[in-house]
This record gives sequence, C-alpha cells and structure tokens, in this order.
Amino acid sequence: MPRTLIKNGFVVSVDDEIGNVANCDVLVEGGKIVDIRPDIEAADAEEVDATDCIVMPGFVDGHKHIWQGAAVRGYCADWSLDDYVNFIRLNVAAAFAPEDMYIAHLHGTYESMNAGVTTAADYCHNIVSRDHAREAVRGLQESGMRVIWNYGFNYPPTENPEFKQLNDRIEFAREIAKQHFTSKDQLVTLGVAPEEEHHAVTGEALAAQFNTARELDAHIFWHCNSKAGGIRRPRNVARINELGVMGGDILFVHMSATEEDEWRMVAEHDASVVFTPDTELQMGMMWPSSDIVRRHGITQCYGSDITSNNSADMFNPLRLAIQAIRCRVIDREGYNPSGTPFTTQEALRWGTIDGAKAVGLGDKVGSLTKGKQADLILLNTRSLSLVGWDRSNPSGVIIQQAQTADVDTVMVAGKLMKRHGKMLGDMSRIVDLLEASRQRIADRLESWGGRVLDTAEADRRMNAMRTQESGTFQRH
Repeated sequence: MPRTLIKNGFVVSVDDEIGNVANCDVLVEGGKIVDIRPDIEAADAEEVDATDCIVMPGFVDGHKHIWQGAAVRGYCADWSLDDYVNFIRLNVAAAFAPEDMYIAHLHGTYESMNAGVTTAADYCHNIVSRDHAREAVRGLQESGMRVIWNYGFNYPPTENPEFKQLNDRIEFAREIAKQHFTSKDQLVTLGVAPEEEHHAVTGEALAAQFNTARELDAHIFWHCNSKAGGIRRPRNVARINELGVMGGDILFVHMSATEEDEWRMVAEHDASVVFTPDTELQMGMMWPSSDIVRRHGITQCYGSDITSNNSADMFNPLRLAIQAIRCRVIDREGYNPSGTPFTTQEALRWGTIDGAKAVGLGDKVGSLTKGKQADLILLNTRSLSLVGWDRSNPSGVIIQQAQTADVDTVMVAGKLMKRHGKMLGDMSRIVDLLEASRQRIADRLESWGGRVLDTAEADRRMNAMRTQESGTFQRH
C-alpha cells in the first residue's frame, strides 16, 4: 500500500490531544493518517519535505453553490439579495446546459483545492434536468476532491420542464442515489437540499423532501431564515419543527432572521449552522449570528457561497466573519480593554473540525488525527505574507494573514493534488473548457435580452416556482 511521509513540518492538528507540534512528521498510508510525531522512519514512503511549512487539516467549505462559479464570475458583485434571486436564480440559471454544469463542477473543485479547501458541501439547486445532475456529479467525481453533493429540490426556470411535479424529483433522487452514491466511503457523497420554505407550495411537499433525504441516508442542507427583501419569511425552523421533520442531520444555511425559541430548537436537536459572511453582509442578510450560536452550544461553520460574487477560499470568509462578529459584540456590549470576544483559534475550528462535524464528516476529516482521512494542506511560511509568524499562536497567522498564494501542498485522501504551489493535472484543459462555457452562457443570455429581468417577469417566474409549476417562462 503506498505511503507518504510528510517530514519536519509545524503541525497544527486541531486535535485537542495532539495540539501544535514543531518539527513533526505525518505518515499517510492507504489514504489515512497512521502516525503523527517527530522522527518517523519510513524508508519505503514517498517523502514530502515540510520544512518551513505549517501542516494543518484541509479547510471545510460548509456552503458553496459550485455550479454558480467562474463562468459567471463577478456577476453579483453589486447586487442585493433580490437582484441575486431575480437574475441568477430566475434567469441566468436557465442558461446552463449540462456541459456547463460539468465544467463548473470540475473547475470549481480545482479552484477550491488550490485555495486549501479539501471538503465542500455543494448546494446544487440548478438541477434543470437529469443530465444537468449527472454532469454535475461527473465533474465532481473527476476532480478528486471530497464533496457532499446536495441534491437540490428547487425548480429552476425552464421552457420545457423535465420534472413535471415533485414526485418526479423524488424518484430521480432515488435513481441517482443508486447510480452514483452507493457507499459513504466515496469521495463524493450524497446530501439533500430541500426547497426554501417560502417556495414549497405546501407543508406536505416540504416534509416529503426532508423525508426523502432520510430515506436515502443523506445529510440535509437548507437555506433558512434569510433576512432580506421580498423573500423574507422567518420562522422556517419553527415550521419544520411543526411538520415533524426537525433533526440533528440538518445544516441550516444563513439563519440571520432566527428567533430565540428557534435557536433553542436547533440546539435541542443538535443541528448545525453555516454562515457565508461575504454574501450575507453585502446582500442584506445581516451579521453572522456567531455569538448567539456559541451561547446555545450549536456547532457552526462557514462557507464561500458563490464565486459569482466571492472568492473560493476559506481564508476570506473566516477572517471577515471573526472581525465582523467582534465588532458586533463590542458595539452591543461595550469595549473590553483586554482581549477580543472571539479568538482566531475558534475561527480555525469553524473552518476545519467544526465544519467537518456540521456537514456530517466529523469522524473522517477536519483534524490531523490517527485513523482519519489524510486531507491536509501545507502553508509555506517563507512566503512574504507569512514569514516571521508567531509560533506560539499559529491560528493567528492562518486566520488573519494567510491566503491562497501561501498554499504550497494539498492532499485529499492521501493523494497529492497540489505541490510546490501548483495544481497537479491538466489545468489548461480545465481553463479552456471553462472559458468556452462562459462564452456560451453569455451568448444565451444576450439572445434572451440580458441577465437582468424586468420586475413583472421576475415576479411571474417566482410565482411559478412557488406554485411548483416548474418555473416555465417565455423568452424576452
């Protein structure tokens, strides 16, 4: 069985029993970590010199719409949440053909791994057709990244809907689960993303989606209690609690309009929460509720959300989150002359072990622990942005200063995906395919009259989604 020895690094294990260890080795065999200590001897192992590197778990991106990636990069930079829903969800989404879903997922995973992300929860809410779903999964499986692919029950707008009713989507969820998701040990596993509560026409329809997830033994990822504009309809948590489908297998997304009794429901059921501060702060979903979540003892994590607006790394959302929540707490409770309300060590856990727990993989990844999968990264501490770093507080430099350019090496399940600062694989092919996809999507949108919809048409498409009419619409 092939072995890799990562030699002489500064290990930041995010494992409370191991802690941080200088001049430490990590031995990988069969895709798993089998030993962590100084001075490991393994003559037959491929050696990776980690001198002048921080060795740490790969980041976990708890919420990302990989389909909405580089082909529409920058579209949302100046948009509100209503703009996003009206233009991306109700218009641009329909411009993606199956081949565009394939390259979006292949490129998007490589972009994430390049930034040190080794696990992502992919909230795929653009399943226009069966082929859209299959091509998305194909792109993920080719990438070599660890991904929980969230089967989205949303109704994207389309002229000739392939799914005529909810039961069609439920049956296809069962079909694709049998075709592609037969083992929890696969790199790409199945999750389910039910419709937002304000889209589901009945409580029965919403409950059926949660129940389908459990039938398929799939973790649940759900946009919930977002606070902004025309889609504000809070008390979503209370709603599913009333429907009897609340559970500890749910990762709630955004949650900025959540009320105190709902937070108690989340805590009592041992469910988790993910925030995406880049989009939330911009689009009116307000502050991450990290302080409330911590008070209730709820597991929280963070995500990059959309590369149509944000970068694909986890350095930025974690850095933005901790500074925003520090500011929020100080503004509310007053200045404390010593220390801060949240530490960078907490933020590092959000991006690693807590993220792994939140997406249902806490027993597999998220820390450098014997027996866990060898999903890890090396940060080059001789880079101009990290040199001189404080050895007594590595989380400080990781959260506050590190960036994608500092990621020297990436390993997923024991396989090297990036080395010496360069991704391994045919990057030219991926870039060429992505650029061709970008042009196709732009051409389709131009032929329809552009990416922006007038208010009347946006309202009509939203009403179609809410009544589960498959979002049929007419071109401009």
